[in-house]
Amino acid sequence: MQTLKKMLDAYLNRFDPDGRHYLFIKLCQHWPEVVGSELAALAAPLGRRQNTLILGAGDSIVIQELTLQQWEILDKIHSFCGCVLFDKLRVELLKGRTSLHAARVSVQYSGYTPPDPGNLGDLKDYLPPDAPITRCYIKHVDFFKKYIK
Repeated sequence: MQTLKKMLDAYLNRFDPDGRHYLFIKLCQHWPEVVGSELAALAAPLGRRQNTLILGAGDSIVIQELTLQQWEILDKIHSFCGCVLFDKLRVELLKGRTSLHAARVSVQYSGYTPPDPGNLGDLKDYLPPDAPITRCYIKHVDFFKKYIK
């Protein structure tokens, strides 16, 4: 009988056999520490495509500067990862995209249920019976009656 650890390792290794995805996630999480806070303020990882790291920058001047520094950036990444994770660096304009090292917002459901409105559906007597708004209102009431206890 196999241990759970061996079974999980075998299952997860099918998706990321060499651990590159795991290293990329760690790189994104520790981006400011890897490249320094000054460079992290200028560019952030957007993704990867095979052996190419894709960075996002705010303007074309930063893109030019990062292109000239690409070998230094790749050296810092390789020393952080302990292996050659990327052999190329491509810098693109952000254009409103969110970088992968940006803080994630976690939403937690608090279990709140809205109070019973009490008068849900009382307006249908005041609306014209064959009007489209009346049909919409009745559908609305029917939908929300399922959730009111």
